[in-house]
Amino acid sequence: MRAFWPRSVVLIISLALLYASPIGASAQSRDAADKAAAEAKLALADLVAVNDQLDAALVEYHTLEAEMESLTWKITQLTDRVKDYEAEVRDLKTHVEELVTGAYMSGGTDLVQIALEVDSIQDLLAGQVLLDRAADNDLVSVTRLDAVRGEMNRLKDDLDVDQLRVLELRAAAEANVVVLDDLQQAAAQAYNRAKREASAELAKYVAAKKAREIAEAAKKRGSAAGLPSNSTSGFQCPVPSGRFINDWGFARSGGRTHKGTDIFAARGTKVLAPDAGRVSLRSNELGGIVVWLTGDAGVSYYIAHLDGYPGGLSTGDRVSKGQVVGYVGNTGNARYTSPHVHFQMHPGGGAPVNPFPTLRHYC
Repeated sequence: MRAFWPRSVVLIISLALLYASPIGASAQSRDAADKAAAEAKLALADLVAVNDQLDAALVEYHTLEAEMESLTWKITQLTDRVKDYEAEVRDLKTHVEELVTGAYMSGGTDLVQIALEVDSIQDLLAGQVLLDRAADNDLVSVTRLDAVRGEMNRLKDDLDVDQLRVLELRAAAEANVVVLDDLQQAAAQAYNRAKREASAELAKYVAAKKAREIAEAAKKRGSAAGLPSNSTSGFQCPVPSGRFINDWGFARSGGRTHKGTDIFAARGTKVLAPDAGRVSLRSNELGGIVVWLTGDAGVSYYIAHLDGYPGGLSTGDRVSKGQVVGYVGNTGNARYTSPHVHFQMHPGGGAPVNPFPTLRHYC
């Protein structure tokens, strides 16, 4: 037997069903939107945090590298000075021995015994027999032998301290390399996550970070300010996935300073030509495997520490902008560091200028 509902009850139920679904969907949409916003915020926060850690690790790398290079240079200088002093000590010792022998032969019967028993040249000088027989030049030589020995021993002590410090720095640098490698992987993962979850916020963050860093670089005078972006229109970022900071001017051995930007990336990452032009493939002790690119736009580029070149590339070849000219490595004096390339810009083929503002604008 069919049941018949009053028309008013049917109308109320129908309205209830009509409005129930949209209200639930709207609530679900708001929940999804809130969840997505929270995920986006978290993804961007993770990226900011790992980027800050990576920047700090890069600063530590350059600080360690600067101190290690300075100490290595100092050790080289100290070693050369110690060798010079050792040679002088040998010559002076021979001269003093001749002086002692001469004094003995001329009547200083007790001089040899005195020479064997004394603790220092100064004590030997106290022996009247030697003083009586030493001309002024001989006396200067005897006195200098004691002084040179003392300075040589002091330098050897300094050398021991510096060599120990280099070992400590090398251990710290090796640990830093591990941290850098881990952070680069974490940063890449965080970037990809932020790109998925918070693309708009990511773009704003990247733009603001670039603008801030370019402004800081521009505050520096002269070549440290780099080139204005309109002078390098169409520049191709050489390592699009690379990481770098404004490391122009960091100390290097022999009183030198860093005249480029180190761009870190995984070993074997492609290095692209920043401009069309002609290449020259070279190698040297500092840069390792190197490519020079004379760009058509009037800027020459020096890219060092490469792991190798692409097959078929030779000196004198013309390359197009964006063509692979090498692979990220750590050859030359970078063999103890995390893989990276040393990147220089030479406007008109002249002196280098800071590439950081250009790299920050385009990479």
